[in-house]
Parts: sequence; structure tokens; C-alpha cells
Amino acid sequence: MQGIRDIAVASAIIMALGSGHPASAQQAAAPDPAPEKATVHVDFNQSRGDFAHPERYNNFTRWDRWMPQRDADIRFLNEQKLHGEIYKVWVDAERIHDPDTDSYDYSGVDEYLADASLMSDALLMVMDTRVSVRDMGRSPEQIRPIIRRIMTDLKQRYPRIRYIEAFNEPDHNLARSITPSELYDYYKVYYEEVNAINRTLQPQVPLEVGGPAFMQYNETWMNAFLDRYAADSSPDKRLDFISWHAYGEFPEGTGDSNGPRAYHFYKGNPSEVAGQRTLLNQALADRGLTTDIPAFLTETGIYPGPSYDHKDDARPDYLIGAAGVPALHYWFLETPNTYPFNWVVRHSSEERKDQLITRGRNGEHVAVKGNENPEDLPTNIFTPYGNAMAMMARLKRERVVSQSDALKDGIGIYSIATKDQYGAAVMVWNYQHVGRQAYDVTIDMGDLPANLSDTPICQRMYRIDDQISNYWGNPDTANLQQVSATAVAPGNRHRTSVQMTPNALQLVVLEPGTDCAG
Repeated sequence: MQGIRDIAVASAIIMALGSGHPASAQQAAAPDPAPEKATVHVDFNQSRGDFAHPERYNNFTRWDRWMPQRDADIRFLNEQKLHGEIYKVWVDAERIHDPDTDSYDYSGVDEYLADASLMSDALLMVMDTRVSVRDMGRSPEQIRPIIRRIMTDLKQRYPRIRYIEAFNEPDHNLARSITPSELYDYYKVYYEEVNAINRTLQPQVPLEVGGPAFMQYNETWMNAFLDRYAADSSPDKRLDFISWHAYGEFPEGTGDSNGPRAYHFYKGNPSEVAGQRTLLNQALADRGLTTDIPAFLTETGIYPGPSYDHKDDARPDYLIGAAGVPALHYWFLETPNTYPFNWVVRHSSEERKDQLITRGRNGEHVAVKGNENPEDLPTNIFTPYGNAMAMMARLKRERVVSQSDALKDGIGIYSIATKDQYGAAVMVWNYQHVGRQAYDVTIDMGDLPANLSDTPICQRMYRIDDQISNYWGNPDTANLQQVSATAVAPGNRHRTSVQMTPNALQLVVLEPGTDCAG
């Protein structure tokens, strides 16, 4: 979470944690409850359309962090089928534009954007002007020539830049500088300049523009922004996507930490986000605006800022995040035209967000921050969260109906089922947060797809838990592990069973074949 940075806010987040290490220690001392039974019912005959594959929507950190590892990271992620549909990248206007000489220096971001272009079909560029607005007091007209020049130059150099995200968490970063309504005056400059750049460059893939990347679904700021957009009489106005972040609910960045949101995290019940798209659609419809606009959740996670569940030992939190982020994404994927982005390949300081092992060496924990860039940090090793993304990459193209009878208030057994011309795949996971409930899960797949009903099948299982596909359980088997491969006789109906320990994830892949050894 980029917006929560100052000491006061960070301290408030930590103090607000409801499940820190004392509670976890108490739970560890209590006996684990006996496993309960659960059933996941899959209906391959009921299509839910194309699966959005949230692992393909991801974030790089800023250009000057983890530079020695970046080339290896890009090769590895591409090899592991994590080439992106959209990756978010960061461009800070004030680190490029020198106001004293009115000159522009791209040396910091050139290699960064070239590298990012190698691993994603499209780039979403945060055109961040918070320093201009907040610290330098620049007006919309004063930022206009700066963002025009930067966006023009970078679009020419890096054609994969497709989306311009105006702002980053303005309801936190700019809350002391402008009102919610005044934000639109700055946004208007963005869309006008994007239109001008498209007319001038006529790129094969035109720029699109959106935002405002609020730090949460913030009705106060969102409604004021949409009021202004609806009232804008320009025939050229555009809002190609609406974006916000999803970690929890927080006070706005005015310094008042006692507001109605206080500090509330989604990790205790990820299903709380399920109604956000409905709120947005109602807000759009009330203003006569289309509800077809994409929603980009350009940062998501269960550990905002420097938060934790196990303060003195982050290792359990790695596994909680591996199950928790897919649980959060599950609820966003239930609503059409909604795209949650993962955060982040490597974080500058907060290891619980890392998709690649950054704070480890030979199985031991190391303390390191992004600006230190040590050359000897590992590469090509997933965290459990990274493995969860690699697991999702093995899901198929078309989503089908899948229902769990053990999911309540966002906690319990989740499932996603998919199929395509090559086979079928079902992913189940037991998100418990800090709970300890295990499940014996029966996956009833009913009638298999036609391309699997009359041919020998190889059933492959992949697993993530506290020991398997977990660097902190065994560094030698840190990346996603196949735990079984079994020949299945031809037939229509199929079921299998798995034991799901707390926060474990399991993938079942069914594909035609007689040789399960390969």
C-alpha cells in the first residue's frame, strides 16, 4: 500500500491489529479442532464465461528497487506462465522533470519500462503528480505541460503503455491539499492530454485513462468525482476505467484517525468486498453513466502498510497471505468487468507482500529494504503467495460453476473450477486467517467435460501448505510442488478427496493421457 507511509499512520495501523502475536500465541497453545467434512460440487455443464485469471494482473515496485534481481525475475515469471495481461508500473513526474531547468531525464525509468514491457501485454502507468500538487502547490494548468511531455515521450518509447492511472491514493496523499470535488480539475487535464497525445501520435494501441486509484472504495471521494464527471459537458471527456485499492477501510489522509472507518482490515472476512462493484454500478446509474466501465483494483492485499498477524515471526503470515489474497480476489471475480491486481513482485520493505523470496538466504530470514539492492539475494524462488499465483496460472480458460458447502463470512473452503479443450482444473483452498479449522474435502466433479469422458486421464495434484511449496518449510521445495499424479480410468463421473489444513491450497488438473510419470 503506497499511500500509508507516515509514522503516525503506520503506528495506528499496527495498534489497530485485532489478531497480533499475543492472540496467535494463545491459539498455538490450544489443541487444533478435529477436521470437518466439506464438499465442493462442480458442474462442468454450467459455464460462467472466460476466467479472468487474476494472476495476470500484477504490480512492479518502483524503478530503483531490486534492480540487480530484475532481469532474472522477468525471465522466471515469464517461464512460470505469469506473463501479464496488465502490469502496473510507476512514474513520478518530479523524478523526471527538473523545474529549475525545465528539463526531463528518463535515465531512471528507461530500463525499468523496457524490462516491464518484456513481461506484460500492456502496462498501466501511474502518472504520479502528488509531489507537484501536495508539496509544490501546482495548479491543474501547471501540471499540464509536465504530464503531456512525460506521457508523450514514454508512449513513443514504450508502446505497451496502454493505461494511464491518474493519481495514487489521492484520498490519502492529497486530502490536506484539495477537496474531493477539486480532484476532478486535475483529472480533466489528464484526459485532455491523453486525447491530444492519441491525436498526435496515432499509436497502434491508443492510450486510455482512468483512476482515481483511491486507497479504498471511498464513497465520499468517489461520489464527488463522479458528480463532476457527469456534469462535465465536454464531448471528449473520458473515463476508461475506475480504480481503487482493496486492503480495508481507513480514515482519509487529513490526520483525523477517528473517523467512521477507523482501521478495519478485510483479512477477517474477505467477502466484505463483494458489494463494492454494486455500489459503483449504483453510483454510475444514478448519474446516467454507463455501468459497463471496467473496475481495476490496482492494489489488493490482506496486509496493508506495515501490518501483520504474527509480529515477531512473519513466516506464518506468508501462508495466510497465500490463501487470503485469492480469497479476496474470489469475491471481486464474482462481479463482471472487475479486475483485481496482485501487489507486488517484490516490496521495498514489507515482506508479507512479496511474490518472490526477498527476505531469505539459505532458508534463513534476512532484513533488507529495497534501496539496499544486495546482489546476493535469491532469485527464481516463489513465496507461498507467488506459488498461489503460479497455481492459478494452471487453471483453464473457461470458468464453470463450483460451489462449496463450507464457506461462511469469507472463511472456509473456496473453489474455482475451469475447463478448456485440453482438460479441466479445480482449485480449492482453506482460508482460515488465524483460525485452525482443517477440512476433509470431497471434490465432486459430476459429469466430466466431453473431451475427458471417454479417454484415459492423468490427474495431477499441486499443493501449498506450511511445509509444501513453502520456502519457510523447506527451501529445497520452495516452488510449486506436484504432490501426486494418478491415472484415472475413462468414465463420466469423477470425484476426489483432499485434506485441507489451515490456509492450504490444492489444485487438481485433469488432462487426457496414459503416462502420468512425465
